[in-house]
Amino acid sequence: MFKAHKERKAAEAQASALAAWQSERDGYAALVETARNYQGETSSALLLHAGEVQFASVTNCALVEERKGPGTWQGQSHGVSIPVVAGVRYRVGATKGHFVAGEQHPSAIDHGEMVITNVRVCFLGSAQTRECDFAKLLGFSHGEGFTTFSVSNRQKPTTVYYGPKAAEWVHFRLDLALAHFRGDVADFVGAMEAQLATLDAGRPTSPAAP
Repeated sequence: MFKAHKERKAAEAQASALAAWQSERDGYAALVETARNYQGETSSALLLHAGEVQFASVTNCALVEERKGPGTWQGQSHGVSIPVVAGVRYRVGATKGHFVAGEQHPSAIDHGEMVITNVRVCFLGSAQTRECDFAKLLGFSHGEGFTTFSVSNRQKPTTVYYGPKAAEWVHFRLDLALAHFRGDVADFVGAMEAQLATLDAGRPTSPAAP
């Protein structure tokens, strides 16, 4: 009886592992298929240049920049007021102190839509717009639900927050758009196909039939 219970638990664990693998494999295979065939599309949010196509549009994004918090006076003292004669007081122990500037911290300065094309990334907000041209791109880095772009024609980097749930999809679409911009789509697809083959090689064994 104990042996049958142990075998049933092992079979359940195998089935769970196989289902998780299959879900991951199906999702990755869909990305590979997109990388092979997707060529971009028109945009309803951005006026595209000749030969430009949209690879992603993400709504409910935030444009994030470093902003200083409120400063404070430190070491300031009003001292003690001592009466000297009628109507005259003498203040002792007063110090002016010094002003300490507020610390820099990231703040959302606008909300809007991020559009990724085969030549640039644009943030389109209600008050602010930012354009990061791939030809001027110095680098980019991903954080937890956001990406920061550095371009040669802008002193400050551009950070767009889109949330952790959209991160994987945004990263893939950005990589695919950059592959089209650089003309190395075949290499990009080949690397993804190699990763899919590695995933297939790690397929868990199927549960044994009862």
